[in-house]
Amino acid sequence: MSTRLRGRLVEVSSQTLLFDDGDERVRYFLPDSLPSPRAADFVELTVSESVHSTGLPVVESLSVLATPQGTGQPFPSPGGDYFRLNRDRRRQLLAKRGQALSSIRRYFAQHDFLEIEAPLVVPSPGLELHLQGFSVADAQNSHAPRYLITSPEYQLKRLLVSGLRRIYSLGKVFRSGEAGPHHNPEFTMLEWYRAYEDWRAVAQDVASLSAQLASELHGSPRFVRTVEPSSEVPTGKQIIDLSLPWPELTVRQAVLMHSGLDVRGDETSPELAAKLQAGGYRVPQPTLIDDEGQPFWAWDDLFFSVFLDHVEPKLCAPGPDGVYRPLILCDWPSPLCALARRKPGSPHVVERFEAYIAGLELCNGFGELCDPDEQRQRFVHDLQERKRRGLAAYPIDERFLAALAEGMPPSGGVALGVDRLLMLLLDASHIRQVLPFGIDEL
Repeated sequence: MSTRLRGRLVEVSSQTLLFDDGDERVRYFLPDSLPSPRAADFVELTVSESVHSTGLPVVESLSVLATPQGTGQPFPSPGGDYFRLNRDRRRQLLAKRGQALSSIRRYFAQHDFLEIEAPLVVPSPGLELHLQGFSVADAQNSHAPRYLITSPEYQLKRLLVSGLRRIYSLGKVFRSGEAGPHHNPEFTMLEWYRAYEDWRAVAQDVASLSAQLASELHGSPRFVRTVEPSSEVPTGKQIIDLSLPWPELTVRQAVLMHSGLDVRGDETSPELAAKLQAGGYRVPQPTLIDDEGQPFWAWDDLFFSVFLDHVEPKLCAPGPDGVYRPLILCDWPSPLCALARRKPGSPHVVERFEAYIAGLELCNGFGELCDPDEQRQRFVHDLQERKRRGLAAYPIDERFLAALAEGMPPSGGVALGVDRLLMLLLDASHIRQVLPFGIDEL
């Protein structure tokens, strides 16, 4: 019995052709009695069940469906999209990406979450100091500025106020100035909330979902990842184990363990700078020079000058057995509070957590702040600080604050970078490998 196939010819040589049927590329034997097509042609083949002495399946008939206008040029062209997606594993990774996205939705359906399609154009992209948004030209000539969303957080929390209890959004967000091996200005964010539950409930979701995806893609939550060989990984192989439970460590414990500094979270900027100096650490360049010519160091710049260089790399190190395991880093200093609530009994820290694994920060989650007055104070402070540092001054989202005033239930929420998680799971060294188009390919 013969099989009829439609697809594209990638390579044509003497009595053989390489055929792409959309799922895989297969080499066939082409008898002399059949016309010889050209590489890049779109064709229909009839393939026999019989096998030639070369071991290749035999083409019984061939008809050309279409010949690209660019025929005559080498195919695949090094500058073309076919070459871009097929020169390595990228096309296969995109297929696995699709499987992973389906698995993510299945996980949340099994846990009774409602998927929300968050708006992409919003009145405020957020006021956190690290966020830079994209402004949007308003075709209706409205005076109100609009921005591409950096996170669906404000909108999803308004839905918690409306009475929805378990919700998630899986979609695109946009952040200006973020480009590199682990960043793309447009990326896929998975964000979800559990009303009447705390941050540990959503942290457990992060661990369970990650382990489930690893098991579906690799057959086990334990798998091997390929990286550039280095002094830390001389073989170029990392053994990753996402098995539950994931251990927890507070920021204070981590900083003390790996830098020797005891950072409580209630220090002033001068006090923190003094701790750095006393610990033998270089105080970074001033964040800015004020109007009177005096240097000013922001608390976050001082903290991260130690955390990023001396603490974070050690959080991502393998265990004594050489296996890389995840870590939940919790109880962040209050000056880095964003939209998290203060920890009861310990107001110098907030209910914030991040998950780390093998050099990647996967997510950022909170026990959510529900107090509209404190949230407004934080917004005003961040807005003033943005202006002070010469950053774009975005509007305060008054409808979000009005929703908090109406009443949001105690909730846990988290945002996870899907592309970054897929990099880990699919053995990719650059974020563009798990995207159909990187920012430099548009």
